Amino acid sequence: MTIQEIALEAGVSTATVSRVINNQPVSKEKRELVEGAIRRLNYLPDDLTRRHLGTPYKAVAVLTHSMTNPYSMEFVETIIDRYEELGINVYVSRNETADIEYRCLADLLARGVEGIILHDPPFKNYETGLFTKISERLPLVIVHSFNQVLEMNEVVVDQYYGMKKVMSHLIGLGHRDILFLRNKIGYSLDLKEKVWREELTLAGTPPKDNYVLVIPDADKEAGIKETEDIVRQFFASNKRPTAIFAANDMMGVGALNVIKELGLRVPEDISVISHDNTMLAASYHLSSVDLKIKSVAHAVVDLMQYVVNGHDKEPRRIMITPELILRGSTAKIG
Repeated sequence: MTIQEIALEAGVSTATVSRVINNQPVSKEKRELVEGAIRRLNYLPDDLTRRHLGTPYKAVAVLTHSMTNPYSMEFVETIIDRYEELGINVYVSRNETADIEYRCLADLLARGVEGIILHDPPFKNYETGLFTKISERLPLVIVHSFNQVLEMNEVVVDQYYGMKKVMSHLIGLGHRDILFLRNKIGYSLDLKEKVWREELTLAGTPPKDNYVLVIPDADKEAGIKETEDIVRQFFASNKRPTAIFAANDMMGVGALNVIKELGLRVPEDISVISHDNTMLAASYHLSSVDLKIKSVAHAVVDLMQYVVNGHDKEPRRIMITPELILRGSTAKIG
């Protein structure tokens, strides 16, 4: 893409575009016009590191949606450990929103990284074709986020299977009033809710819409307290589920805290099960779906290095099978 194309899209001169790209003085109005055009056109900078500075070291990048989620921390740390063994540096940043992710990706391309790992990226940048555009320039691996991506390398966990295991377990224990705690958006979350609804319907108890609670910041450390506040309000309205499923361990811990606060017992009064199987689940003796975090991270590095070394021309899809880990936080109803 040329400066001329950006200038035409923004309705400004090529000199203005050049000043914006090189972070030189320009009016706020014109900067916004140029930045808007750059974003719409998915403009990506040249590889300045390789063109002008040579390649003093090798590096890959990992973008993840949260730096305080235990899953993300273990995932990223495992990747860093693997790459340290290979003598390759790792850049780490967030992709919490599509715009943040875009800025990071543009910067990483300019720095000349060898490959980029996207952990649970926002759907927008895939939908606009940005990921496809990047994958044509350097290796890109997407880690379980949305429905099957045929044109790019990806590592996924079969979360449909994992959720089926959860519902089979709870329904087998006699539970029908199952509270569902989830994050705001995400393909895997929608998939889990779909299974929750389907399995309850098949069990003869159609799900109640008010038994789905959305925790906006559930992927962050603050999500524990936020879960406590929202679950506390739910119980204050005289609703009483027999079981709670939380779409990650932080929400599971928040639910456990409220149950304890109300003088109720787990699992005698309420069963609780969560997702991810991070260190939080183990610490709180919480049954959880094990996403096999280290296995996912190792598969990502193996796939990335296979692509970087030129072994594959066509994208690969690696699927990890989750496992239900029971720690005594669920029991038969009554």
